[in-house]
Amino acid sequence: MAIGALDTSQNSTNRIGCMRAQGITAIGRYYTRNRSNPKILKVDEARRLSDAGIAIWPVYQNRHRQAGDFSAIKGKQEAEDALDYAKNVINQPAGSGIYFSADFDATQAVFDNSIRPHFEAIVAAFAADGNRYRIGIYSSGAVCKALLAAGLVQLTWLSQSSGFRGTPDFKASRRWNILQALPLSGFCNFDDDVDPDTINTDISDFGGFLVGQVATPQPFVVAEAAAAPAAPEFAAMPAFPGRPLQRGEFGSDDVKRVQERLNDVGFGPVAPDKDFGQVTQNAVFHFQARNSAPDGKPLPIDGVVDSSTWAALFGPGAVFSTAAFDPNKPMRDLVIDIAASQIGVVEQPRGSNRGPEVDVFIRTTGLDPSEASFPWCVCFLYWVFAQAAKIKGKENPLPKTAGVIVLWQLARHTEAQVVHKSEVSDQTVKPGMIFALDLGGGHGHAGLVIEVRGDHVITIEGNTNPGGSSDGFGVFRRDARPLTTGVLLGYLDFCEI
Repeated sequence: MAIGALDTSQNSTNRIGCMRAQGITAIGRYYTRNRSNPKILKVDEARRLSDAGIAIWPVYQNRHRQAGDFSAIKGKQEAEDALDYAKNVINQPAGSGIYFSADFDATQAVFDNSIRPHFEAIVAAFAADGNRYRIGIYSSGAVCKALLAAGLVQLTWLSQSSGFRGTPDFKASRRWNILQALPLSGFCNFDDDVDPDTINTDISDFGGFLVGQVATPQPFVVAEAAAAPAAPEFAAMPAFPGRPLQRGEFGSDDVKRVQERLNDVGFGPVAPDKDFGQVTQNAVFHFQARNSAPDGKPLPIDGVVDSSTWAALFGPGAVFSTAAFDPNKPMRDLVIDIAASQIGVVEQPRGSNRGPEVDVFIRTTGLDPSEASFPWCVCFLYWVFAQAAKIKGKENPLPKTAGVIVLWQLARHTEAQVVHKSEVSDQTVKPGMIFALDLGGGHGHAGLVIEVRGDHVITIEGNTNPGGSSDGFGVFRRDARPLTTGVLLGYLDFCEI
């Protein structure tokens, strides 16, 4: 296999001669916080690569594989760390690029709440340094597209994970500077696999540098401070159906999703016919043999799509696991944590009251989402409390219903605390309560209170939207719902039953 560029976490010094003989002209190497980390690019390696004419593109990565790795504070710290190492240790020439990693399949909510603020802070830190270097991103197609559209990066390096959100479309757009391919074993006697890369010759350059040479200056356009968040259409991954899928299952939409995903990630061709037959089983065998579970453990090679194989196919966010939550937390905290974990779940298609995750919420209340279009705000709450109750080892305290008005009526016959509209204040309402609205004609809306701030509450709601219109299509946090309104029935507290 002839390749012209590669990236590796290994020191390449002793392989430079082989790489040149094999036609390598560029290499991706790491900057990181821990300067004793063996994967970090060292001064001698950078000089020897440069002397051999092999351009370097650095990527700053400490972990960056989950939402908690990103914040405005961390972005500022990491940018300053990367700038210091580039300028004062490697002597990286001005005008070249530094990539930052988001090495996972981020959702729209994670992008909006974590990744975007992180990169806004990076842009500010680079600007304070005089925009000496350009900023790049290594990630999924959706994240690359969103950051590029927001003016927060100039360079994009598209991850090899073809199943990540937006990656096939961004790859086809050829807006990437670097395209990563699947790992290659045994190249130039590297101890571990290396990743081949393609440099996009349609774009002027990719931010690479040679120590001692001046890079081509490139203007950096800083995003406007008031720019609206990018909307890159992050597709929601289908939720695990709650049971293993295996050979002999026929006419199943879940099987079809698996078949389509196997094709997307290169383990087809499999006809998406909804029937789990021999061809589908063989493709699952092949996938399990070549992949690991999200926790790094080997997948069972049994041809059965259980939760671990589903998570490997679609990403860990597609499988809800109660193991991720602390059973010692009070019920009140658990329901808030679980509800927050679902922020970003959206209907597929929008406006349908359907979707893989939405269907799970609806089915929990005993309804079949294929039979009718069901508003699902209460279904979401019932599911949240069901998961929290499971963690605490008790029964779901909510009455089993999908209706807001029915929930309000039934709650009065349970041990739930009921706070009527006339009793509402910032002293009687507290986090973990459910608000209930009567919208007339038997219709209503409900959501979970996560904080009380004076005359308004902060909530997490299903079948809503982030802007406040009547077009409810997902699970979102709402920051300015009034504590009381004319259509309010009141608040219900099931957390201490």
